[in-house]
Amino acid sequence: MGMLNLVLANVSRKPATRLYPFEIRAPFKEFKGRIVFNPENCILCGICQKKCPPDAITVTKADKIWELNVFRCIMCTECASGCPKDCITISNERVKTGAKEYIKILVPKVDSPKAAPSK
Repeated sequence: MGMLNLVLANVSRKPATRLYPFEIRAPFKEFKGRIVFNPENCILCGICQKKCPPDAITVTKADKIWELNVFRCIMCTECASGCPKDCITISNERVKTGAKEYIKILVPKVDSPKAAPSK
């Protein structure tokens, strides 16, 4: 009778696992999903590149390009904490499958206005 009770109990319960593609769980509050880069405030200082332990970020000031190697990134958040203009944030969204290896962003760097000559 012990086995029959166990089988009937398991049949009447809902599944212990989630049907993943159909039921996606909301991420935890502190989940590090992906890096979000805001190019509007970026001054191409390169601090994020210097702070990145696995060298996943490349900043090319001459070409005005900020590049992230997604497969090399270890989500340590050093780039986000070191950015003086808060251009880099960490989102808790999951990365979509089939992601590209590199994310290249052209930064629209605006030249700062020159100071007026003093009289």
